[in-house]
Amino acid sequence: MLLLLSIACASHQPRPTDALDWDLHPELVTGVIRVAPVIVIAELPQAELEDGVGERLDPWLAQGRIERTQELAELPYAYRSAVPGALHQALPNDWDARFMDGKLNMAQQVHLSNALTDPNTSLSQAFSQAAQAMGGDATLFTWVIQAEGSPLTNTHMVGELVWAEGLPVMVDHVSEPYTVRAELGLALVDAHGQVLFRYQDDYAGVLSKEHGLSDLSREFANAAVADIAPHWLGEPVLGPPEVMFAQGH
Repeated sequence: MLLLLSIACASHQPRPTDALDWDLHPELVTGVIRVAPVIVIAELPQAELEDGVGERLDPWLAQGRIERTQELAELPYAYRSAVPGALHQALPNDWDARFMDGKLNMAQQVHLSNALTDPNTSLSQAFSQAAQAMGGDATLFTWVIQAEGSPLTNTHMVGELVWAEGLPVMVDHVSEPYTVRAELGLALVDAHGQVLFRYQDDYAGVLSKEHGLSDLSREFANAAVADIAPHWLGEPVLGPPEVMFAQGH
């Protein structure tokens, strides 16, 4: 896979791949890694409150869809929180660094948002400038280009057991399972503005009452890091992440 893989879809135009800087020695990135606020390009999801034939759902049937939609809206922030753990798991055991909450002002966030959508703006340069302003020894960036969910109760019979994105799922309005597709990215940039890696791809999963937002966001973060790890580290990611990072208030 290329380090930057932009998938064409209805809501955005694919970007050309920028020239990337490589660092095959992640142990050299030590000290404090600032975790920048997630950049959200995706539109805010709207609850789908009609059934498969266009009839308005009764309020008690619609509640599960409202909950799933609220979780889908929080997916970018949950993904941002899960990536440090997934990344830490991929690095050597003697890697000496810690993740801490980072801040971007509004102008910096707008500049990064524009760089992620405007093919005439250098994405690498935008990340470099933001990382040098952030402080710390490196900056971890995350972004969400698209995040969409679809209720399985609109396409399957209630009470049916189906396989969705590799999981057995019972279709009902209490669990209200959604299939979720998201286009996600992550990048690590050192304090000098050198892009150590950058990656973006499409991911799919299931969001339900039993398989909640924390489960889905960890799966997406693990999958994104597992995609980049063979290129950056030369070996796949093994095992679940077990790390937290300090967040400011």
